[in-house]
Amino acid sequence: MKNVEAKRLLKILGLHTLTLLDYPEKVACTVFTGGCNLRCPFCHNASMVIDTRDQQVIAQEEVFSFLKKRRGVLDGVCITGGEPLLQPELEGFLRRVREMGYSVKLDTNGCFPQRLKAITAEGLVDYIAMDIKSSPRNYAQAAGISDFDISGVRESIRFLLSGPIDYEF
Repeated sequence: MKNVEAKRLLKILGLHTLTLLDYPEKVACTVFTGGCNLRCPFCHNASMVIDTRDQQVIAQEEVFSFLKKRRGVLDGVCITGGEPLLQPELEGFLRRVREMGYSVKLDTNGCFPQRLKAITAEGLVDYIAMDIKSSPRNYAQAAGISDFDISGVRESIRFLLSGPIDYEF
């Protein structure tokens, strides 16, 4: 789906149809979004992070069709990446998933605290897993960005610790 429609929709590069591990106490599927602002040398999804322009995109409607068929079997949907909060279309996608009755877990690197707060305030997620890459002193090296500013990560940590939503680090 390499056309104008793909640019307006969530960039989905992968779908694992069943996971018993990604979402604590839930039977779920995992949706992988493309792109990330970090370049972690240990990234296990590097193919979804760097130069994603020519990768095959899974149509949102294909994911929603799958979710419709899996009602009563799946409890939740995990959204991961890459970094899902880079996707401008994320809120619309999450709204539709929630309207279908699914619980939502978001995996994030914590670099975008304002978006994290906004989707939480809107009730679009039930659980957040934030990947803390390293100690503050070594964060830039672990993130693969020499001049990395850790302030957004720190703000996301403070936000999650304040208790508005279930989370894990």
